[in-house]
Amino acid sequence: MRKRTLTLIFSILFTAFTLTGCGENETTDQLKSYQASMTTFCDNISYINDQINGLDGTGESDVEELLKNLDTLNEQFSQMAELTVPEEFATAENLADEASENMSMAVSYYHQAYEAETFNQNYADAAYEYYTRANTRLGYILQILHGEEILDENVKYIVDDSDSEE
Repeated sequence: MRKRTLTLIFSILFTAFTLTGCGENETTDQLKSYQASMTTFCDNISYINDQINGLDGTGESDVEELLKNLDTLNEQFSQMAELTVPEEFATAENLADEASENMSMAVSYYHQAYEAETFNQNYADAAYEYYTRANTRLGYILQILHGEEILDENVKYIVDDSDSEE
């Protein structure tokens, strides 16, 4: 009887340990996947940024190259917004959506500014504003991922203190 009880207890503990461990591995895998995706995103953004900054504005195809690079940038932001954000970084999810929306608007206005018969400064200004908003949100996301506090009076977020109470 005692042997059966010990076997039963051992089985329950082993099952509980295994199930708990599997959950942690899944969470760890999600975190690793998200971090890898964000690293790739940042590498791609850096490359596109270098391509844009390499344009001197005097080349015949510079405008075409700029718009092509902006389209690629927009695709990257859109893909970033579609990533599954782990629970630990849940506050980054809305920021990613907003960054993508702002980048989409920026690229649209840049196209309108440069593809008009004559360059349209108003569209370029609007594009720059949306571009800045997208990059500001990206900066916030990166701060969250690095565990930094966002020090901007316009940003309000709730910190989960439940871990510190235990």
